[in-house]
Amino acid sequence: MKSKPTGALFGVLALVAITAIAPSAFAATVEVTTAKGADGGSTADCVAANNCFDPSTVTVAPGDTVHWTFPYAGHTVTSGQATDNQTGTVFDSGLVKKGGDFSFTFADAGTYNYFCMVHPWMTGQVIVSASGGTKGGNESGGMTGGAMTTVEAMSSDASTKVTVDTTPADPTSGKPLTIALTFTDANGNKIHHQNYVLTVTQGGTTVLDNATGHTHTGDDVQTTSALTSSDPVDIQITLNGVGLPTSDPSTWTGPKGDMINFHVVPEFGSIAPIVLAIAVISIVVFTAKTRVIPKL
Repeated sequence: MKSKPTGALFGVLALVAITAIAPSAFAATVEVTTAKGADGGSTADCVAANNCFDPSTVTVAPGDTVHWTFPYAGHTVTSGQATDNQTGTVFDSGLVKKGGDFSFTFADAGTYNYFCMVHPWMTGQVIVSASGGTKGGNESGGMTGGAMTTVEAMSSDASTKVTVDTTPADPTSGKPLTIALTFTDANGNKIHHQNYVLTVTQGGTTVLDNATGHTHTGDDVQTTSALTSSDPVDIQITLNGVGLPTSDPSTWTGPKGDMINFHVVPEFGSIAPIVLAIAVISIVVFTAKTRVIPKL
C-alpha cells in the first residue's frame, strides 16, 4: 500500500516534466547577423538595402528564439524604436562586442521592432505569429511531417522565396542529408536560371560546399556527405543572381550576395525521448500498483 503514493507521485512528476519540456522540443532558433560596414554611418550600403540586421525581418512562432551575431563590429539589440520612449522594455542586449552574440526567446505573439542604440540607423523587426513559425534563418514558415522537413525564407528585398525540403526530416548520424531547393518569385512562379552558393555545416564541419549552384527550372537537389552525428544542421544559401551560367555574371539580375540561413534541428531534442520514456514507465508502474487506469 505504501507504494501507491510513490507511484502516483512519480507519474505526476513525469507528466509535469513532459508539459515543461515537450513544447521546447519543437522550438526553433532563427539566425540574424549584422552586415559589414553597418557601423559606418547612416549612408552605409546596408541602410539602403535594409539589411544592416540580416535579415531585417524574421517571422517566428511563440517559444522560438532569435540569435543575433556580430562578426564585424559591436552593436546592441534593443527593442523599440529610436524615436519612441519604449526602448529596451522587452529586450536589450546592452553593448555586445565584435564577435559576440545575443539571444532572446519570444513567448508572446506580436510585432517587435528593434534597433542598435549605438547605430540607430540599424533597424529590424521580429514578427511572432501563433499561426506559423520557422526553423531558422529568415524563414516565413516551416513544417515538419513524415520523412521530410520543409522550411522557406524570403530574400531581404522580398523578391525571391527559397524553399528547402530535407530528407530525412531530422539529421541522422551516418546518413547523408538530401536537400531539395525551390526558388520562386513573389507571385509564386519558379525562377529559371537561379545561381546560388550552398554551404551546409554540422557542428562547425562543412558537409556540403557548392559555390556554383545553378538551376535551369527553379528546382534543384543537393546531397551532403554522410553526417557524423544527429546534431542540428545549418544551411546557408547565397543568392548570386539570375542568368545563364555561361553569360557574364555582371548581367545577372535579382538579388546578389543575399544570404539566407536555415537551422534544421531534430523534431525532438535529446531530453524529450528520455522524459517520454520515464513517463510511460511511471504510468505503467502506477497502473500496475493501483490496478486502475489513471485519468489523464
